[in-house]
Formats: sequence, structure tokens, C-alpha cells
Amino acid sequence: MTLKPLYLALILFAGTPVFAADPQQIQTLNDEALSLHSAGDYEQAEQRYQELLPLLKEHFGMGSIEEARIRASIADTQLARQHYEEAEQSYRQVLALLEQHHDTLLRADALNGLASALYLRRRYGQAEPLYLEANALLEAEPAAPVEQRLLVLDNLAALYQTLGRGHQARPYQDQARELRRNRP
Repeated sequence: MTLKPLYLALILFAGTPVFAADPQQIQTLNDEALSLHSAGDYEQAEQRYQELLPLLKEHFGMGSIEEARIRASIADTQLARQHYEEAEQSYRQVLALLEQHHDTLLRADALNGLASALYLRRRYGQAEPLYLEANALLEAEPAAPVEQRLLVLDNLAALYQTLGRGHQARPYQDQARELRRNRP
């Protein structure tokens, strides 16, 4: 499975803060977490992300889209560290938060991550509909990044290959090949 860290830039002054958390502290922790994540130090990155959660709740309130993004990053680090059950729970939390927000790309990422956590635990029947939903969301989103689409297509193809259903893998492999060929 290919993993993709969820990189985000917190926009600290968009929206009205609920309380007075220090925006500079939030940005510093976020920058540190992103740097650690990029360097592959997932354990330390997760710690920084965890430190961010109460600050985000203080600044933006409970259940903000910023909280959903950080929880998705936490889930990504758990998946990268092969903590699949923890990652599954974290991705489910993200999806629950996204019921209050419309963010198609983040939802597709969370579905793909959850499906990957299930796939890696050999729960293929549960992973398949999540990969398919993520793919459908990305196909319907004109601004979906090519890399995000490729990740889901490759994961779908890998799932079907694992299940010995190469005939179902081929269309996803073909779509991925076409995207790679046509990307700038």
C-alpha cells in the first residue's frame, strides 16, 4: 500500500476563534509536525499533532475542520507505523467530524486511509467499498490532485490483485497508467 501524509497549512486567522489559544504556538507545532512527518519520524510527528488538538479546540472550537485535518494526519502516522487498529479508529473519527463539514478531498483521503488500515489487516471485504467510495468522490471532483487519484487507483488495483481478481484490477491500472501518462 502506498501511503501519503496529509500535508496541511492551518489558516489561523480564517474564522473567528472561540478562545485565545496562541496562533503562533499552533503554527510552530504544526510546522514541527509537518517537518517530522516529512522526515519519516512518525512517532514524534504524532506527538506534535496530539499536542495541537487541545489548542485547535481552544482556538476554533470543538469539531472544527482543522481538528479533522490534524486527526487525519495522526491517522496517517499511525498507518505508517503499522498501528492499524489505532489508525482505523482515528480515520473513523475524521469521518465523523467530516459529517459537519464539506471537504471532499479530505473525506476521500480518510476513506482511502481507513480502507488501507483494513486492507493491511486482511479485512478486504470491508476495505473494498471504502476504496470505491473514495474513488467515486475523486472522480466527481474536478480539482482532485492527480497524486491523490493515483493513490486510490493503485490501492484498488492492489486489492483486486490480492483477491485474485485481476480482471477487476485492470480498469484501475489502466486509469492510473493514463493519468501518469497525461500528467504535466
